[in-house]
Amino acid sequence: MSLKSRKIVLKTKVVLYIAAISIISGCSQLGPKFIEGSRTQYNIAMSRTEGEQMLLNLVRLRYGDAPYFLEATALNTQFLLAPSAEASSVLDFNGNNSYGLKGKFAYEEKPTVTYTPLRGENFVRKVLSQISLDTIVLLDASGWSTERVLSLSVENLNGLDNASQASGPTPLKAPSYEHFQAAVTTIDQLQNKGGLQFKTAHNDHASQYSMITNQTPENNSLLLKLAELLKLNLTQNNYPLVQSTYQASGDTIDIRTRSFMGVMYFLSHAVEVPEDHITSGRVRVTLDSAGLPFDWTEVTGNLLTIEASEQAPSNYAVAVEYRNKWFYVSDDDIQSKSTLQLLGQLFALQSRKSSNSAPVLTLPIGG
Repeated sequence: MSLKSRKIVLKTKVVLYIAAISIISGCSQLGPKFIEGSRTQYNIAMSRTEGEQMLLNLVRLRYGDAPYFLEATALNTQFLLAPSAEASSVLDFNGNNSYGLKGKFAYEEKPTVTYTPLRGENFVRKVLSQISLDTIVLLDASGWSTERVLSLSVENLNGLDNASQASGPTPLKAPSYEHFQAAVTTIDQLQNKGGLQFKTAHNDHASQYSMITNQTPENNSLLLKLAELLKLNLTQNNYPLVQSTYQASGDTIDIRTRSFMGVMYFLSHAVEVPEDHITSGRVRVTLDSAGLPFDWTEVTGNLLTIEASEQAPSNYAVAVEYRNKWFYVSDDDIQSKSTLQLLGQLFALQSRKSSNSAPVLTLPIGG
């Protein structure tokens, strides 16, 4: 082989070497970029579908349909990347040589999501069991409004009824709620003035929760109002919280909580039902003492508003289509979005001791 031929061969090898190095170098930079893009997208998708499932079940309950919970217990994904390189050369012994480089990537993503239906023991514990006092106190200590937490999770406070009939399917008669609302509003006002707080005392066997009052000239009128509503003995300032004794006294605060399902039923009355669905008898209508349709916003207030429309909404935080209508929470409704967030946290807290013993459904969703 002549010296000139050897030079041409050497140049070709150099070109191929450079092509291989370029491809390998490119692969080393792609991995982190795939993670950056996919993790955020999966996070957004999982969060959105959790909200949609919660909203869908609220609408189902308003229509008297059974709710259904699917929990995404695992999400796995594989990134498959097959790089290839191609080099070409045209050798001209007169010295007019040309070289070409081609590189390409074959990219494939294979995500797999695992769903677990909520049923059996897990369903009873998470959905049908009463909310515990430690959950209520924990949420209160986490910065949530006491009024919001108590309105959702408590159906009776020292004999004051909080629409306990609404903890199940829509009742035929209007519920009792006014005195309870006045009491929790007063508790919230006292907390904001530093006149009331909830405290936890721990011992070897259990935790004891108490409501502590601080009587000052600034909050004296509010304390008197609360004492009258809850029939409290004002000679003391420490009132132990007792769950579901049905024996209210002036020395303790008796609390009967809802189950998570009860909270869902309660909030389902915030669903705005289209008029044609009401007239066609698709939902039960609650009547007041005068025999007129009861306005459930008197109970749910600004806790939650679920609007309905014929067309898909444009300004929404979460929306689902059901029975040929769209139901949604408006994106500028801060109060409703806060309640949905609290509902999600409450659902998570109810599963602190949950075990995944139910059958699972694993679906490949890509590839």
